[in-house]
Amino acid sequence: MNILQLNPQIVVYTPLGQGLAYFIMDYGMSVNSCWVVRLAKGEIKHFDSNDVRVEGNPTYGFALKPEIPDSWMTFKEKEKLVKEN
Repeated sequence: MNILQLNPQIVVYTPLGQGLAYFIMDYGMSVNSCWVVRLAKGEIKHFDSNDVRVEGNPTYGFALKPEIPDSWMTFKEKEKLVKEN
């Protein structure tokens, strides 16, 4: 197993909301990497790499906010989208 400490941390989006990724744990090629993320309210959670979206970089042509599955959106975010449209 390898552990990579991210310095600086990376802004990520998860099914539980936005947060900062501090570590990535890699268990080898047959298992997805595990991301250690501090969520906005201070919780530390572990996420499978399939459940993490990384904020983009417009300099390289990647939108700042990545595509987020509808199932990840909180009720407040859905409500805000409805009001905007």
